[in-house]
Amino acid sequence: MIRNLATALAVLLVACGLAAGSAWWALFHGGPQDVAVGAWRMNSLAGSAQAGLYTRARVAVTGLFALNASETIYFAAAQDDAGRPLRAACRYTLTGRSLTARWWSITAYADDFFLIPNAAQRFSYNMGNLAFAPDGSFTLTTGPDPQPGNWLPTGRQGGRQGGLHLLLRLYNPAPAVLALPQATPLPSITPAGDCP
Repeated sequence: MIRNLATALAVLLVACGLAAGSAWWALFHGGPQDVAVGAWRMNSLAGSAQAGLYTRARVAVTGLFALNASETIYFAAAQDDAGRPLRAACRYTLTGRSLTARWWSITAYADDFFLIPNAAQRFSYNMGNLAFAPDGSFTLTTGPDPQPGNWLPTGRQGGRQGGLHLLLRLYNPAPAVLALPQATPLPSITPAGDCP
């Protein structure tokens, strides 16, 4: 009797561990419906009626106040173009062109998915305050130390290993972007110099 009870308890604990592990993985590492555009990822079901339980939970944890898919689509990056994890202590260069949406922005977040406190009180750039080159392109630098031009402070969250998350929001994107988000030209993300 005690042996059967111990076996049942062990099976229950393993099942709970597997369930918690799969939920954690789904929340923080995406799912099979993710669309990739370079370093950027987008959950094609987020904000739609077809979103499942894990997708809704992921949005609740990482996308506070997110709008539905008919109004806004979100591309997130936690790695550079070479697949290396983004770190707050490093500098990165984002290079791209204006996106086809009524309004768009790029925001930096810490590992906890909250804004990064900084002395400049700068948390985001958008199509209205970003300086563009004469050819219509832009360059945006992220990093802990002030940089000339478009600079998005990342602080030194978590020291050397503190992660960095970038979120690109497209409000009322063009119909072509909604129909085929994987064909949307998004900014490249490359390291700018050595990373400490």
